[in-house]
Amino acid sequence: MSLFRKIVLAMSLGVLVAGCATADSHKMSSPYDKPGFTTMVEDGRLWVFKSGSKELADFQKKGEPAKQVTRIAAGPNRMTVKSTDSATIDAYIVKKAGFETKIEDGRLWVFKSGSKEWEAFSKHGEPAKQVTRIAAGPGGMTIKSSDSKVIDEYLAAM
Repeated sequence: MSLFRKIVLAMSLGVLVAGCATADSHKMSSPYDKPGFTTMVEDGRLWVFKSGSKELADFQKKGEPAKQVTRIAAGPNRMTVKSTDSATIDAYIVKKAGFETKIEDGRLWVFKSGSKEWEAFSKHGEPAKQVTRIAAGPGGMTIKSSDSKVIDEYLAAM
């Protein structure tokens, strides 16, 4: 990414940038970052990467990748979201503070962060007791959990 593009990006985010730093020496945070994800706004579009990924490093050094996935109006404030793959966009969109999420077979599993249900799901897979809400999640995705209260709280956080 050129210095000019970095400055324009920083100004659009309201971040003061001084000097001639390279992308490797400063991480420019975005108000759209979520745990595990790094985001950048470029030309009004939200680029999403897994934090620390090779794709993020390549983007910072070389700019836009040749292979891209775009989801129009799928992001915050109906912003267009772009990434190198659809799984990263999906994982970013469903991530909410206080919740652990995992997409399996096109369905969204939701658990409270740090809960024993999340730990059991991570180790053993689907719980015996399940609650399912068809088409209730982001983009009409089916949501599953071990507790309907968790689904209600997750949907309220959206």
